[in-house]
Order: sequence, then C-alpha cells, then structure tokens
Amino acid sequence: MERELTVTAEYLYLPICVGAAETKVEIFSAEAGGQKKRYEFMVPVAEAGTEASAKEAGNGSGQQQEHSALAGSYHADYYAEVPVRELLGKRLIVRADAPDAFLQAIDNDKKRAPKQTERPVIHFTAETGWTNDPNGLIYADGVYHFYFQYNPFHTVWNNMSWGHATSRDLLHWSWEDSVMFPDESGTMFSGCAVANERELLGLPKEAILFYYTAAGGSNEWSKGVEFTQKIAYSLDGGKTLVKLEEPCLPTLFEENRDPKVYWHEETQAYVMALFLKGNDYGIFRSEDLKHWEQTDHFTLEDAWECPDFFQLATPEGETCWFFWTADGFYYPGEFDGYHFRTDGVRHHGYVNTLPYAAQTYVGTAGRTVMIPWLRMENDGRHFTGAYGIPVELSCIKKEEGFLLLQMPVRELMEQARPVEQSAIEENGRIHYIQSGAKKALVFEIKAQQGYQGHFVLNINGSRIEYVPESGKLVVEEEKYQAGCEHQKLLFLADDRILEVFFDDGMRMGAFVLKNTSVSLETSLEGIAEYAVYEVE
Repeated sequence: MERELTVTAEYLYLPICVGAAETKVEIFSAEAGGQKKRYEFMVPVAEAGTEASAKEAGNGSGQQQEHSALAGSYHADYYAEVPVRELLGKRLIVRADAPDAFLQAIDNDKKRAPKQTERPVIHFTAETGWTNDPNGLIYADGVYHFYFQYNPFHTVWNNMSWGHATSRDLLHWSWEDSVMFPDESGTMFSGCAVANERELLGLPKEAILFYYTAAGGSNEWSKGVEFTQKIAYSLDGGKTLVKLEEPCLPTLFEENRDPKVYWHEETQAYVMALFLKGNDYGIFRSEDLKHWEQTDHFTLEDAWECPDFFQLATPEGETCWFFWTADGFYYPGEFDGYHFRTDGVRHHGYVNTLPYAAQTYVGTAGRTVMIPWLRMENDGRHFTGAYGIPVELSCIKKEEGFLLLQMPVRELMEQARPVEQSAIEENGRIHYIQSGAKKALVFEIKAQQGYQGHFVLNINGSRIEYVPESGKLVVEEEKYQAGCEHQKLLFLADDRILEVFFDDGMRMGAFVLKNTSVSLETSLEGIAEYAVYEVE
C-alpha cells in the first residue's frame, strides 16, 4: 500500500499504536530523476477493521471526505514527529504493508502535540517514545545541549535516532526537533560533540561537530553494511545536523562504537576513546579531526561500551585521569596523550545498575558535568526511560588511591526552597506530604557521631533502609552494598525517581519508587541535622 502527499508544513506526523506489531514504513520524495529514499522506520501499526465504515462516515463527498474519515478512524496512542522542512513543496510517497487507514492517518497539515502526561519535574524524559544513551553533550552560547538515543516511533528500543533538548540551568529542559534518523549507513548509535575552535574540516569556528557510530546492518536499509564512525555538523547552534558522507574511521571490529572526542592540550591534538570489542578500548589521535591514528589498545576488567575520559583534580591540586565505562565502572590512571596506564582495579561509581551510559559535557570550563541514562521500564505512560540529575564530578586521594565523587550540580540547591521544619516535624518524626503543584523533593541528613542503628524512610510509598554499620541499603525488597559508616546522605525524589548520594558523592544510586506523588516519612532517631527542600 502507498499514499502520496505534498509537503505543505514543517512536520510529518506518523500515528503510533503502542503494542501493535511493527511494520516497515518507507518514505520517498519525487525527484526529477525518479524517487529518492528519505526515511525507513519500523512503526507499530494497528490491524485493519474499521476502514469500511469510516469511508461511509461524514457529510462531505469525494476523496477529501474519504481521507478525513479514514484518518479519523485510525487508533493512535500518539503521533511521532519527523521534521521535513527541507522537503517543503515536494511530493512524498509513503509505502508500507499496512491498512489504508494507517496511511491516511499520516498528517502533515496540522500540529499533533502529544497529550500532557504526568512526568518528573527536573529529570529529563522524552515527550513520547523510547530513550537511552546520552549523546553529544555540549555547552555553547549559554545553552546546554542534550542529545540522546531516541526511538520516536514506539516505547521500546528500535529506529535509533538522535533526539534533542536544551536547557539553561541543567534542571528544566525544552524539547527540540530530532536531529538524525536512520539511513543507508545504519541507525544512529551513540557519539559526542566537539566545538570547532580551530576551524577544521573546512567549517567555521561557530560550527558544532558531532562524532557518532553509524550502526550498519541494524536496519534493513543498511543490510550488509558494517559499523563505522562518522561526522555530522551544525551551523545553526545545534538545531539541525548535516551528515558527512565519508566515515572518519573505518570498521575495526564488528561493532566498534561510541566515540568520545577531547582536545588534549599538553600534546596539542584531539584524542578519541572508542569501544572496540569485548572489554577492549582504543585511543586514537588526530590534528585535523578527520584523519585518526590509533595509539593504544587496552583491556579493562568487565568494562563495556560507552567510554568517557576526563581529568580531575583533588582539593590539594593533584590530578588524575579517569576512564569511565557504561556500567559506571571507572579506572583511575595516567594519560600522556597517546597511552592510558592504569592498575586495572575496577571502581564502582554506582551501587546498582539502573544508571547507565553516562556522558560528560564539553564546553563547561572549570567543571565536569555528567548525565546518566536511567534504565526504567515503561509504566504505562507513552515514554520509556529517563535521565539522572546532572552531576558535577570531583576527586579525592585516599590510601587506596584516587576516588571519584559525584554530586548534583550546584544549580539544584540554588533553586531549592527550604520547607519549614516546624511544619513537618512532629513527635520525633518527619511527616511531609506535598500539596499544590508537583515538585521534586531534596532531603539531606547528617548522622549522629557513632550512630550504629539504621535509618528507615518511606519515600513516595517505597521503604528505604540504610544501615551504617554494615553498609546495607534496601529499597523495597532489593538489597545493595552502599559502603559502611556514611555520615551524610542526600535523597532526591522526583516522580518515580529516587537518587541517593552518600558522603558528598562517594557513592550514588538511582531507584524506581512505587508512586509518582512525592511524600516523606522517617524517624529523627540517629539524625544530628536534617533539611527538606522543594524544587519546582
């Protein structure tokens, strides 16, 4: 089946029936030399069944009445938005092995905004669809750009594209157009952003450059193509991306992926960290951002994909390089611009496995800011997945060596409003139930010196317990090891997300709560100091 339409507005809206079987949808534009394939997506399409009655509905007549009736008859949970402004005035041909009602429901002439749904206040989530790894994080001209792995066409993984959001405070995000979709080179896997400060690749200084993995063979359009590392650029402040055709790195191993590029000041070259295979990573160097030479290949215990690489300083001024991998495993070491040297000891940045594939920002001079993906399951809403609160990284040096610390960015407490202690403290307990507009909750406690009891909290209907003596952390029935004798704890609750930071970020964990309504109840026993804040 196919449908033809002329592009008269900036977006094409595809109806999404969550849970239905996926069907390949191809979109072509009519060109002077024939048809040019523009898009290929796997879309969940509802079965036929209402078309006949729909054709007879309405008071009009002819083709327009039939199109309107068929479009109105098709069930859509939401509409996926595809920017098509560069195709304005062109004739499109949409082909799919799908009921005619689905094809007629594809819209171009009116905005199909998603229905408003309850969601976190300061943790970013997509308006609709599936999200995973953070990509291309860059701070430029006062704006934090946040790109991410995105499937606009379902609430499950597929059609890997790059979504886009922006913020000026790292807490409140504005939804932007998606910037890259699958093509004949593959689907758009993870990557990073680089400022073009040295005016390379024949592009102006103002250009933003993006390195990403084209995952060849991961869609039918790219069948038989291998994974390669490619470049895209933006000349309009990150709003739209233009892909360069030629890869900057050919296939090295079957699924090498996730480039992270940095400028190494000491050796005056760009450095790329790349996942190669298994537990192996590579270091590559370039002076022109186009031609890359491999200078290192190393294996890290249990490490897997999504590398990040950064240098941090202790309060005393000692510096250390940290190599970070998808599960939050990190490896302190030394880096000379060519080779990374580590003792191989694996450290755990997280107490559990919900946070994943975190990436640091470029362009945030003087601070290292990181955001993880939270691998939350779909809970019936039309989006899947969320992102952790951005954290600021620092490090300390102890007997066991350099250790990484992560705490919520300073903007969180700058915007936090204290809750009056007298309004929530009663008979040795804290009772807090949020009223009015939905807000996020921050709860800080400092334990009494030498306290050997345990702390039990009820947050959003979920039971949380921490035992300083053993280091045991329990969230509902799940048990974790968070480390012993932590004296300071920070809890951040937002919708169904709970993040816990221990002793100024020595350890952290992210968890899923029972309820979306924010509440707190706990005993004051063992607490020397506490504070409760709300963040809008």
